[in-house]
Amino acid sequence: MTDDVTSRSVESRPIWIVEDEPAAAKLAADLCEASGAEASVFRAPLPFLTALRAVEAPVAIVLDWRLENELSAALYLATRHRYPHMPVIYWTGSVSARLPDMVRGDAMTVVVDKADGTVPFERALAWALEAESA
Repeated sequence: MTDDVTSRSVESRPIWIVEDEPAAAKLAADLCEASGAEASVFRAPLPFLTALRAVEAPVAIVLDWRLENELSAALYLATRHRYPHMPVIYWTGSVSARLPDMVRGDAMTVVVDKADGTVPFERALAWALEAESA
């Protein structure tokens, strides 16, 4: 797992994780790496946004709706603006029904409840990696 983004090899399958809770960020990164993806963790929004503009895009991103200062929607919109078809996994403790329609209604976004354990996250990750290869 890397903190913030690093350059990638041709064969890597990078997934960027934006998570301000260290234990959740580590778990998400470990699950990504167990699935054969290269995880990069962003603990703050600004490095993520900078990388989104400056570095080759990841194959998918993992966001938490409850980021500090409520910036998750802005990160989502920035990602969608630049990469409208990139798979996004919202791995969150928020109730799915309370997320905005732009998230719940997006075919390229999957919402996973953290309380449901790792299996739904692993399924969403498999979906994101399959969508990337399609």
